[in-house]
Amino acid sequence: MSCKEVAEKANAMVDGEVSAWEAMQLKVHLAMCKGCGRFVDQIRTTDELTAAAALDDMMSEADDGRINAILAELNQARHQGG
Repeated sequence: MSCKEVAEKANAMVDGEVSAWEAMQLKVHLAMCKGCGRFVDQIRTTDELTAAAALDDMMSEADDGRINAILAELNQARHQGG
């Protein structure tokens, strides 16, 4: 397998979307080619950071919803009491 083929299949490999035969070929190439190994590591790192950022965004949106609900309750209580 050439470096060009590794580059073309790297995302699919990281996502687990290659056949067992392709995965073996990729692993053999990566064991011999440090440049491609670094390339695939960068893709993995990017995927991990993207997933972490998406999770952080979801948590932030959930926190915003909770904060808005609390503020609405406080505002309602203020208007009912005053």
